[in-house]
Amino acid sequence: MMRILGWQKDDESKLCSRDQHMWLISMTKKMKCISPQGQTTPERVLSNPWYDKGFCEPHQYKAAIDRCKGGYDSCETFIDILSERAKIERTYVTDLERWSDSSIKAISQTKEFGTNKKAWIDSVRASKEIADTHKDLVQRLEENVIDKLVTYKKENYGKSILHVKKIKEFEHDFERAQKSWIKLLDKISKARKEYQDAHRQWKKAETAERIIESDRGAEDEQKAKAKMSVSSYRKEADSLKSKYQQHVDDMKNARPHYEDAMKEVLNRTHDFERKRLAQFKVTYTELHKSLIIDKDPHLKTMSEAFTKAIESLDVEKDINWWNTHYGSDTNSAWPSFEELKD
Repeated sequence: MMRILGWQKDDESKLCSRDQHMWLISMTKKMKCISPQGQTTPERVLSNPWYDKGFCEPHQYKAAIDRCKGGYDSCETFIDILSERAKIERTYVTDLERWSDSSIKAISQTKEFGTNKKAWIDSVRASKEIADTHKDLVQRLEENVIDKLVTYKKENYGKSILHVKKIKEFEHDFERAQKSWIKLLDKISKARKEYQDAHRQWKKAETAERIIESDRGAEDEQKAKAKMSVSSYRKEADSLKSKYQQHVDDMKNARPHYEDAMKEVLNRTHDFERKRLAQFKVTYTELHKSLIIDKDPHLKTMSEAFTKAIESLDVEKDINWWNTHYGSDTNSAWPSFEELKD
């Protein structure tokens, strides 16, 4: 049947192979578009309208403004997560103290006695010493880390009703530096369009002139008008070209001053961000110091209390005490023969 239809098995194999090849190409193209956007994903892959573009181009300075705003947001985030850590520590201290009180009460209600009961209660009390360690940790977190970062944020990111003042200042300075440049770019864009439109009209006029010149039936008046049209459009194009070129030259002359003005503001944003990053580095260091507890004096007190509690347990003393009051050392009432008394 396939042969009747002109379909050979080899043709079928070729078609299947071709279809598979096309599918593979299609899937490869799709896979190229799939990029996991994790923490290490390059910025060029992420959604970023300013990445890898010329800084002096119109409105590209907004990348620097966005970075400053991001710094403010990061300060707030850092303060929030540190405050959450301090809250966790305070909750731990409260829970530990509550645990100690309830544990001692529970031990007191057991049937334990003697040195073991005392050692048990003293061990729980010793365990509670770690609460003081974490109280100090919270204090260090708040005074040396959180409060300092809050102060830094307040001093460097002072806000008006709507904006962070320093960031708004940068934005105004960028806009002022770029204002005349954008006007010049607008002039260039307008002049380029006018020149290119006139140039097209000139070329159209030349084409029309050639057609008329090649037309044997064309009148001299038509030919003269065509020549005048070409001349007129040429003059207009030349004039607009000169105007366009003049604006481009003006731009070249203005460029050094413009670039210097933009870089001056940019460098101030660099200094602003550099200061924040340095503060974050200090904060990381203080956070590290705040969380180190190996030299905390309360740990030594706890260890000594534990040692004392453990050493106070005298197994034989408790066994002997129990044996004296409940065991074989007690005086048992042995039955004896009793005569019936009248």
